[in-house]
Amino acid sequence: MEYLLDRDKIDRFIFKNGKYTFRRRSVTYVLPLPTREPERAKFERGFSAITGGVIRKVNGKDVHVETNDDIIEEIIGSGKFQDDESKTLFIHFLKDQVNELKEGKVTSLSQLERIPLTDNVKEQKGEIDLIHFFYDTFICDNSEQIKDILQHYDDSDLITEILDLSSSVVTKRKKSSNYYRCLFPGLKEQFIKDLGNLVKNPSFLVGHISMLFVHYTFVAMSQLVLHTNKITGFNQEKLQPVYYILQWEKAAKWRDSYRYGNKMLLEEIDGFFAHEHALNILGMNTFSTEGNQYYHDLKEKLKESGPEAEKQFIQSVYSWLNEVYQPNTNIDVETYTMDKTLDIAFEDFIAAIRKGISNEVNSRYYKAFEAIISKFFRKNGGPLGTILSLSQEQLLLLVAVSITKERIELKQLWKELEKRGVWLDHHSKEEVVKVLDKLNYMEKKSDSGDAQYVKTIL
Repeated sequence: MEYLLDRDKIDRFIFKNGKYTFRRRSVTYVLPLPTREPERAKFERGFSAITGGVIRKVNGKDVHVETNDDIIEEIIGSGKFQDDESKTLFIHFLKDQVNELKEGKVTSLSQLERIPLTDNVKEQKGEIDLIHFFYDTFICDNSEQIKDILQHYDDSDLITEILDLSSSVVTKRKKSSNYYRCLFPGLKEQFIKDLGNLVKNPSFLVGHISMLFVHYTFVAMSQLVLHTNKITGFNQEKLQPVYYILQWEKAAKWRDSYRYGNKMLLEEIDGFFAHEHALNILGMNTFSTEGNQYYHDLKEKLKESGPEAEKQFIQSVYSWLNEVYQPNTNIDVETYTMDKTLDIAFEDFIAAIRKGISNEVNSRYYKAFEAIISKFFRKNGGPLGTILSLSQEQLLLLVAVSITKERIELKQLWKELEKRGVWLDHHSKEEVVKVLDKLNYMEKKSDSGDAQYVKTIL
């Protein structure tokens, strides 16, 4: 077997009308971030539109759902009314309920599936991409388990039953292939456990499920950025610390939440689009047909095949840079020498690709990531800029899912939060204790306070 880049495949991927293009998403999908501003999700209704789409996909249905005037007319047409007044009242009731769903306001689990995508057709593309990312990362291969969790309680209500009378109810879709890959199995397992824990209290779940979904979406995206930037050092078993501050705290440069929070993430995402293009090219090779392979995957395969295979692939990478990339982009590239390792080859490859990505593409990609932070995790740090933060409601949700017994030790709570991608410095931990104590969720075993416990919230 030869261990080379597949130039024929790559040529078909990169050339459009004879011109080199920095495309992505052929054999590898990395992040659900659009590079066209109109397609960026604006989250006008929070994360509920994405939540509704995910649940429809779990139930084997299309991610789209109709909640417009046509549905109302269809339902009215199929009903019988005593008089015009009762018909008018029913129409008014239906319109109010449909508007509530459009705004993401639900009162039962069964209504979650009826939350529609945004009315803006272009923005729907960004929302659908997030739906696929979440589903593929946290649900794929466990869809039946998730379906059982969500259907554990039969809480169907009047408005859901009425809307289901319409023939426009969400249609079944053909089984589609996965777009993204779950790169953090431990995080996926944690999400499933948390969802199972939340469903014990359906009313709490209904009010917080979208908050849980956006939290896990952001953690998965952040960790993908941090670990992909480590090239072959990608660690699927261990999350990298990302520090948050609580909304009501005062930010400071010396706080971990400033140095290892939003500032760190935005530095890491800057120029990240190069990985989207590079990983697709590297994934088009002669020794593997698997999709969504990252640098560490390729290194492992080549290691299994022996040093000669690795050497051949390294030479192939530099040959492509010098014979294809440089002539078609006029970008200077590194050349092969005997001391080049696979890690160095990947770094040289990414550096060359990064030089070719336009500022416009990098900026729009960056802003799409920043938009999620600004909408759901932003604290205005004044001259320090945006600080990654948690509101009290977000904090209580994470505490709630962290406790599966009647109580846990306080020191265990910090470990549980870290399993869910949240690190807090000493000052933030003190604030957490104050909040939990004020809400009567703290319990001391002795007056000394050495052994402190957090009581269950659910």
